[in-house]
Amino acid sequence: MHQLNPPKALLLAAIMLALCSFALGQETTGSIEGTVKDSAGALVPNVTLTITNQRSAANENTTTGTGAGFRRTLTTNEEGFFRILQVPPGNYDVITSASGGFGEARYENVTVAIGKSTSLAITVNPGSNVTTVNVVASDVAPVDTTNNAIQTTINAQQIELIPKSTGFTGLLKTVPGTRPESRSGGFSVDGASGGENVFVIDGQEVTNYRTGTLNETYNIPTQLVQEVQVKSSGFEATYGGATGGVVSVVTRGGGNDFHGEFGIQAEVPKLNGNARPLLTRFTSGSVGAGNLVQTAEYFNPEKAGGNNYFPTANLGGRIIKDRLWFFASYTPQIFNTEVDVPYYTNLPAAQRTLITTEHYERKRTYEYASCGLMRTRSRTCESIVRFFGIR
Repeated sequence: MHQLNPPKALLLAAIMLALCSFALGQETTGSIEGTVKDSAGALVPNVTLTITNQRSAANENTTTGTGAGFRRTLTTNEEGFFRILQVPPGNYDVITSASGGFGEARYENVTVAIGKSTSLAITVNPGSNVTTVNVVASDVAPVDTTNNAIQTTINAQQIELIPKSTGFTGLLKTVPGTRPESRSGGFSVDGASGGENVFVIDGQEVTNYRTGTLNETYNIPTQLVQEVQVKSSGFEATYGGATGGVVSVVTRGGGNDFHGEFGIQAEVPKLNGNARPLLTRFTSGSVGAGNLVQTAEYFNPEKAGGNNYFPTANLGGRIIKDRLWFFASYTPQIFNTEVDVPYYTNLPAAQRTLITTEHYERKRTYEYASCGLMRTRSRTCESIVRFFGIR
């Protein structure tokens, strides 16, 4: 029997992972369930439904699209009930086919969130007319009666319209009960400390095992994000390591329409506010000699200079309509830090003298790239390769 050497075995495993779909323990999708009834309220069995990702954003003013490419067809059971599992987050159209004397019913703007089951009651009318219903009647999310978790979801349209930073953690400031902890670098969720949370990106936990916070490398750009969700309580045992909150992120995918974003952002640290003053104590003399003198003084750290750049280029769309989609993105983050640090003698201000001034420079580049193909059969499969690097 031929035995592969380690390099060939690793290469083969990488190819298999890239070509095959796989399931992870954490949630990355939602579901839709409901019933089909006629105008008199009677259940209608054996109705064919088709769910597809919506062609364009509801407000026609976003560049993020409405979700990954998706298309699935199913039939209601004898009691008129249907359930569609593993639906990527986004907005969808649910369409019933005209049959059995009933016309087509089209339900638009059906929102699917991570880990939530969206309830949908469909009514079909007799005749050949097409019935169109816009499900999104308000900004209030429907209650999920199948889930007792307390959670807040920020979808693609909201991400596009609200103020945000270059990394997705800037969105967490808009979640009720969630606030940043500047000293520890974490986020407090409903009063819990920043080290008690769990962070999940596309079903893979990325929490720092030592500090419980999120490594800076995994603060992926908002241009890659489709949806962010924060669960504060009542979440599943899958997240047993969390005693604070669970932050889940799902990245973007392609759809039937082409969506792209190209541009650059810049940050000038010199325009930021001053750092918090630090308290320093100077002593002279001694207790034994009876001439001990203590002097306390606040001083302001030197503000760093340099410019930071955040270019982005991404494009998603169809290769074969309703069958094969693509999405590719390259969004590096380049941080340039320059600071002139003066060194003084360790004496009170009246006696202090300048020793020297040193110039420091540092450049950090975070490489964020994503490319993938999405295809559909009886179920949705996904093959994505992502690179999160730092140098």
